[in-house]
Amino acid sequence: MTKITDTAIALSKFEEAAIKHSEATQQGDYKMANSAYAILRKIYAFLKEQSDIQMLSQFLDHPSTGVRLWAATYLLPVSESEGLKVLRQITKEPGIHSLTAKTTVDEWLKGALKL
Repeated sequence: MTKITDTAIALSKFEEAAIKHSEATQQGDYKMANSAYAILRKIYAFLKEQSDIQMLSQFLDHPSTGVRLWAATYLLPVSESEGLKVLRQITKEPGIHSLTAKTTVDEWLKGALKL
């Protein structure tokens, strides 16, 4: 992935990477999931540097559970109640993402989740 220099492009790439990560997780494709995660981390770092993390809130109603999951997780440091609300909703959905959301909530509340 090339260097990110624009917030709008970063947000578009975030959506793409979160969808790819979600699909790879569901399929058990750890190589694709790891690749998508690396992109998500770069985008998070860019948005944090730009003080634009809050822009991820536009994805909290996204049709993809994976996009909602990643957006809510990365929003925890800047909008904890909003992030926790979405993560708790995801815990009630079927599938592997509900376990990820539950673990994320539990670790965040324990102070053990470092983003």
